[in-house]
Amino acid sequence: MKKLDLGQTISILANVGVIAGILFLAFELRQNNQILIAQTSYAQFSIERERRNRLIENVGGITDVMQKGRSGIPLTEDEAFRRNLVWEDLVSNWRWQFREVEAGRLPANILDVQTARVIWQANHPALANYFNETSSRYDAAFTQWIEENIVNGR
Repeated sequence: MKKLDLGQTISILANVGVIAGILFLAFELRQNNQILIAQTSYAQFSIERERRNRLIENVGGITDVMQKGRSGIPLTEDEAFRRNLVWEDLVSNWRWQFREVEAGRLPANILDVQTARVIWQANHPALANYFNETSSRYDAAFTQWIEENIVNGR
């Protein structure tokens, strides 16, 4: 049997230290990812809450515009612009959620397909027209998801 000299012993201890450091780093990265997912989830919750608050605070505003649009009464340019801003906000939110789920950063159940269908149907065909006019901004996977899950979903 060979005896280990001092240089070999130091080398082995250094290698063990490097491996321990890598394992510690992996553990820290996993914790950071969990924290980032939680922060993202809270940010999404905050966005949704802010949207609801805007609608609640603006009872006589955008709500009336949406009802007017659903009734078939022509909207003024300003009303149509405001309605489209609401839809842009809504579609952007769906798109963000879809991309986060696809990337694995959020769970699939964050996508509230049932509510999205209700919104789509309540505002059809105007929302469908808006989506079709702006669909060139979206990637094909998102557009397909909208078609399969919201437009044609049951």
